Amino acid sequence: MFMQRISIYPDPEKLGDVRSILLERAKARQGAGIRLALTELVAGSHAPQFTVSTLFDNLAAFEAQRKQDQMDGDFQKFAGKLASMIRKPTAFDIMEVLVPMPS
Repeated sequence: MFMQRISIYPDPEKLGDVRSILLERAKARQGAGIRLALTELVAGSHAPQFTVSTLFDNLAAFEAQRKQDQMDGDFQKFAGKLASMIRKPTAFDIMEVLVPMPS
């Protein structure tokens, strides 16, 4: 299993707006069957920060989702809107899950 982690660093003045669009997007993607979690860093040296973590069974599933997102006009609009409300570029990581959290 693999996990994609995207860290989003909102402009502090746009925190509420970023939270709203991320919540809406996360709920929609979960409703579409995507295994995803949205977290918010509430204290720490990088706050404010949101993290979107998405699970994939394998790297092929990750690549397929990535290609689908690149062709999705709604995703492109979402990404463009989000880009106007962040203080620095998003960070992207892909990790292999060695021991998953228990259910």
